[in-house]
Amino acid sequence: MATNSTQELTLRLHPVRLAVTLWSVLCIALLPGLAPAQETQRSTLKVAVPSVTAEHAGEDITGMTYVSLSPVLENVFRGREPASLDELRALEDQQSKVARVIEQVTVNVQQGAAQGSGVIITPDGYILTAAHVAGGPQRDARIVLSDGSSVRARTLGMNRNKDAGLIKIIDQPGRQWPHATLGQSDHLREGQWVVAAGHPGGWKPGRGGVIRVGRVLKISVGPIHRGSRQRSAHTLFTDCALIGGDSGGPLFTLEGKLVGIHSRIGTDVEDNMHVPIDVFAQSWDRLAQGEAWGVLPGYQPFIGVRGARSDDRPLIAALEPGGPAHRAGIQVGDVVLSVDGVGITTFEELRLSVEARMPGDVMVVVVQREERRLRLPITVDSAPQ
Repeated sequence: MATNSTQELTLRLHPVRLAVTLWSVLCIALLPGLAPAQETQRSTLKVAVPSVTAEHAGEDITGMTYVSLSPVLENVFRGREPASLDELRALEDQQSKVARVIEQVTVNVQQGAAQGSGVIITPDGYILTAAHVAGGPQRDARIVLSDGSSVRARTLGMNRNKDAGLIKIIDQPGRQWPHATLGQSDHLREGQWVVAAGHPGGWKPGRGGVIRVGRVLKISVGPIHRGSRQRSAHTLFTDCALIGGDSGGPLFTLEGKLVGIHSRIGTDVEDNMHVPIDVFAQSWDRLAQGEAWGVLPGYQPFIGVRGARSDDRPLIAALEPGGPAHRAGIQVGDVVLSVDGVGITTFEELRLSVEARMPGDVMVVVVQREERRLRLPITVDSAPQ
């Protein structure tokens, strides 16, 4: 998927190359007239966004990615373009410093045949990623670290409404993992400079994490929550050049503070969407407990069956011609007994079981057909739009 133009926008972790590329891009803006199978332990830590911004001196900073901001960059940090040579040079230097530290906490996530990116956020190995990268709760995953070594992990909860997923490293208990400094997405402004990291195409020797620099284009806000007077960010839009494999990777401020997770990657630069970090903080308890809820737009799981209105049993009353269940050999009149070894007694349980999947997942269904019991694998599809 990567084109030559994409490669030109992809800033690798080499300070000289990063500085030269940014110099050529930013000078244009300055020209006049141009505008595993073991149980996962709960973390003793609870992820929470800080109560103050990095602008305030004396705050308690945790994590290893925080890079103090040069006083020269205070206006640029808030979203203004560099207005002097000093500001331009300071911006290049700041981005280079952030790039070096965020690579160490950015990981490649391998779950089944799919892979994406993620970011370690606690010393005991919790990883934020996109829900569609994690796939489903309690699945085995493989995490490739910045040095190319890999460890086992387990997927936990996911808020599919917002594409937020959580994973926990289960290898090497007691090890202190490098982890990101958390920011606060509610303090972001449109136009603000951000730094994106990821492993497009998977982890590759000699390349490491890939860094892109961009700006916040738009901040989509949700409804006002009970007990709050403010609307919280629902989705962040940036012009960071992202491609396949970047999903689930981190988005940082110029201070190296984590403010978002890459979600949906579009063909147009304005289609790149990120889950705000505050979403994870608000859903932390449910995510850490392994709960999954909601549906991500465009990822509605679908197998193409309907039940009988007057019958609560998991009886297949109708099939979508050519749909996943039909292709798998399900017939009208079949009664579903189990899905992936879990007993099913009502059609509602069958519906919830399907909703817990992602398009591309294979669910093994056991059905009763007259006197026979049949075991049929169904590949979950996306619901027709």
